[in-house]
Amino acid sequence: MHAVVKRHAAPWPDRAARGLATGAVAVYGTTALLGVGLATGLWRNRRNRWIHHVGYIAAVSLTVGTVVTSARTDRVRAACAAAALVPLALLPRVSTRSRRHPAIALAAAPWLAAAVIRRTR
Repeated sequence: MHAVVKRHAAPWPDRAARGLATGAVAVYGTTALLGVGLATGLWRNRRNRWIHHVGYIAAVSLTVGTVVTSARTDRVRAACAAAALVPLALLPRVSTRSRRHPAIALAAAPWLAAAVIRRTR
């Protein structure tokens, strides 16, 4: 007789939350690099600054989706993503010309990374 080996796959909401967190990190990183390019003049197209703003909205939306999706299955992931929302919420209130803007933006990075690498048991 063969023993039945059960694979414990993560439940659907957990996989979805991890996917949302991964998407948030990807969009956040791309948007941050775009912001650096705009701020330093490496990318000189002023008409396309709106792309940076769309990336910000997408990163916030994906992070909120991570919090909502993981709230029931993995509270640690939800807490990490929620912590990332704090600096992201402050960003529109800080001048992009100040040194505080990139510092506040970078404060979200470790929380987003923690939400992605979080392993459920």
